[in-house]
Amino acid sequence: MLNRVKIFLMGAVVLVVIAAAVFCSPRFLAYSTACVKADAVVVLLGPDFSARHRHARNLVYEGMADYLIIPAYKKTYRLNDGKITLFSIAKNEKPPNNSSLLSRYYEDTHVELLEARRTMALSGQKSAIFVSSPYHMRRIKLMVSREFAGAYQSCFSPTPFEPAPVNAWELKTSDWKKVWREYTKILWFMIYCPFTK
Repeated sequence: MLNRVKIFLMGAVVLVVIAAAVFCSPRFLAYSTACVKADAVVVLLGPDFSARHRHARNLVYEGMADYLIIPAYKKTYRLNDGKITLFSIAKNEKPPNNSSLLSRYYEDTHVELLEARRTMALSGQKSAIFVSSPYHMRRIKLMVSREFAGAYQSCFSPTPFEPAPVNAWELKTSDWKKVWREYTKILWFMIYCPFTK
């Protein structure tokens, strides 16, 4: 009888922990920090790139940074006389601390962040505001903590133009799919990360 009670209580505790994890999972992903003026705004690709790009441009226009980097397109823009214009970086220069060839296991966001780091190194930039969708930000934080360690300063600003409810009862089925897909990507990063340096 006592064993059944223990098993029941342990099962109840496990269910409560799982329910709490599911309940808090969207809020955990929607990571952000207070932003200070930085050298560049780095915007990452995704399904609703226009919302991310709009937020990144707004940050530049508000004076939060002078440069806008879109690493997936290998493009850098600069605020010049109130307009954001294409900026050319000398590509023939080698950045410090050349990294090894990219593994085929790297996911796209990781490759984009490595390109952003390379671009920032070429132009001597040491601080960045990273912009993406709200559910994307926790994974970006993990990757930036690894790839931009040391002398770099980072802020994280999810786009406010892409809806991303954080209360579990407000999520639609499509939102839950995004949340679980993001946790899968975080898990994959944590699996391959130790083998990449």
